Amino acid sequence: MKSRAFSILSSAIFALALAAHADEFDDFDKDDNAVSAPSSGETYTGSTDDEFANDEEYAAAYARYKNEQTSKAEINRLRTEGFARVIQLGVRLQGGINTFFGGKAEDWGIGFIGGGGIMVKMPLGVKNLSIVPELDFNYRHYSFETDTDFGTDDATIDMMVFEIPLIVRYTFEDMGFFAGLGVNLSLKLTGSSEYNQNFDGSNTVTDNNALVTSSVEVGGVFDLGFMLTRYINVDIRAVQSFTNILNKALVPEGRFQKANLLSFYTMAGITYLF
Repeated sequence: MKSRAFSILSSAIFALALAAHADEFDDFDKDDNAVSAPSSGETYTGSTDDEFANDEEYAAAYARYKNEQTSKAEINRLRTEGFARVIQLGVRLQGGINTFFGGKAEDWGIGFIGGGGIMVKMPLGVKNLSIVPELDFNYRHYSFETDTDFGTDDATIDMMVFEIPLIVRYTFEDMGFFAGLGVNLSLKLTGSSEYNQNFDGSNTVTDNNALVTSSVEVGGVFDLGFMLTRYINVDIRAVQSFTNILNKALVPEGRFQKANLLSFYTMAGITYLF
């Protein structure tokens, strides 16, 4: 009987002790001065006003958090911008005038040239220095006229060509200018010519084989331009050919057999970069 009474008394004392202990934790939770860990809603902002600004452990953890939260879309955007700064694609429109230099070229007047194409601008590993290959499609027209003892002679040359300039360009970023120097390769697609001998008081004699043009020309190119915006450039370009435009093997004996016609043309162009 005494043992049973003792067990009941012990259980009651133990229950009261647990209740008192729980009340102590309740009082601690209600204490505004109690120190507790930041709740899940609290974040470290990284500013000097933040309560964790001087805590190196929190600062390091926050830096890792920001790095991990960088989205894939943001990374792709940065990569795209970096690619655009390194390699640029563009389209170009151009037009200008042409003539010939060289032997027997004094009677050739001013013709015209016009066309367009595509270009790529790539860095060369040196600051502000880049290489700019292009593929242009141009139409050229040349004109000739001279007086003779019997009247006047005139001629024309018309050509459709692929122009492949390869230009090394230096950009003066602070001033917005750029200058380039390179080589130019011309590949003839189609060509035609007409040579007319106009005798006074008689009919005109026409020869379409007197000016047979070459299929390939090689020359040098100089380019000077200005960047209106990041995407729009304007420039003046001069091209001087080093090879004869005439195919001497197919030019018959006559006025043009000893001619050495070296194309020279200047063009103004506008380029849009992507």
